[in-house]
Amino acid sequence: MDNFDQALNPRLAKAVASLFVELMLKTERQAILTTHNPAVLDALDISDDRVRLFAVDRNRQGATTVRRIEVNAKVIAKRKMPLSRLWVEGRLGAVPNL
Repeated sequence: MDNFDQALNPRLAKAVASLFVELMLKTERQAILTTHNPAVLDALDISDDRVRLFAVDRNRQGATTVRRIEVNAKVIAKRKMPLSRLWVEGRLGAVPNL
């Protein structure tokens, strides 16, 4: 689902994402959601290998590239920052280099 959280309050988007992940894990189904809302990232339990985060970008030739962002839970604890903050600060990639 592209921009599944469009027009949702950030707290609601986070809650919806958390519920969606829970349902996907219970039913053992797969889904890809896109978002530009940092709050949604905090709904992800990245310590669970079944929950994955990807960056989708374009290369210099305009082709779409996809790469998995792997973040160790220990890194987050060490930095004392939520996943959303790491993304906004550009520490995970997947943000334009302005």
